[in-house]
Amino acid sequence: MLSLVYRSAWEVALEERPVPDRIKDNQVLVRIRATGICGTDLGIISGKYHAKPSTILGHESAGEVVRVGPDVTALQPGDRVVIDPTYYCGQCAMCRTGRQNHCVRKGETETGVSSDGTFTDYYVTEDRFLYKLADHVSYEEATMTEPLSCMLTGIDQMRLLPNFRAVILGAGPIGMLYSYALASKGVSGSIVEISEHRLQIAASIAPERWSVYPSMEDALTAMSPDNRQVDVIVDTTGIMATQAISALAHGGYLMLVGLRDGESTFNPKEIVDRSLKIIGSIDSLGTFATAHYMIERKVVPVGKLITHRFPLTEYQEAFRALGCDLQKRALTSSSTAVKVILHSGA
Repeated sequence: MLSLVYRSAWEVALEERPVPDRIKDNQVLVRIRATGICGTDLGIISGKYHAKPSTILGHESAGEVVRVGPDVTALQPGDRVVIDPTYYCGQCAMCRTGRQNHCVRKGETETGVSSDGTFTDYYVTEDRFLYKLADHVSYEEATMTEPLSCMLTGIDQMRLLPNFRAVILGAGPIGMLYSYALASKGVSGSIVEISEHRLQIAASIAPERWSVYPSMEDALTAMSPDNRQVDVIVDTTGIMATQAISALAHGGYLMLVGLRDGESTFNPKEIVDRSLKIIGSIDSLGTFATAHYMIERKVVPVGKLITHRFPLTEYQEAFRALGCDLQKRALTSSSTAVKVILHSGA
């Protein structure tokens, strides 16, 4: 089977790997139909996020059941499914204290990072990590379930009120999904994006009662001209935390979700005195089923976010559309896409 394999920073290539021929009693062999490119994939390729060499990349996937183990009763060959890639053992200290997204086995089981992922033709997983798709949900739409579930995990850490105002920094798939997830809670706000191309796309697909601006200053001035402060700021860029703190109203939330190394500074006294909350959030924690439901019921119109599609063999063009040029070894913010989907060809 054709697989996109990570070798080292800026070194990825298509390789032929054997189709899995053995599955455990509780496992399922899935024929991958569609996989979304995640910001984590870009971070791995550009050397900004660690992955195990020789690992197949990819983790936002949907496909068709090919074979099931003898203990699997809820699925059968031919079923269309979406894959929850966030493996957890259920037995370690993290899992037993409600922190399954930080399972101690993550260093060996993280799909597409430390364990083989889904930029390939076939993938094996346990039946507990598979969800059936309704007939009207496409494989492409289903790939958005995992990223949406990550947004819902972040939102679960905030006590939101419907009259809150939010600013989201970045109009990539994470930023746009956060806007829809917040809108589903009644929160209105603005999306900030410096890329003119993404700015135009975001303006055409933003949720109702949400606006789009080229800078945080413009967004704050429009939303809160008196004090230029809002209740929630979601930083998907990984570089705006210091500026964001001063733009938070008392009791406000700063949600950090950008995986980028850097340094931010703040005055602890200000955090205490203004009751500010700084939250980091990664992966999915008990929210995959909710994300699955929201996509199935069209609460979040994820199809609007998918702007580009490529076969797996054209992975270089796919990454280039997201500002990741493998030949030039450059990662820029000049993306011409929001969400890019790769289809395997077997």
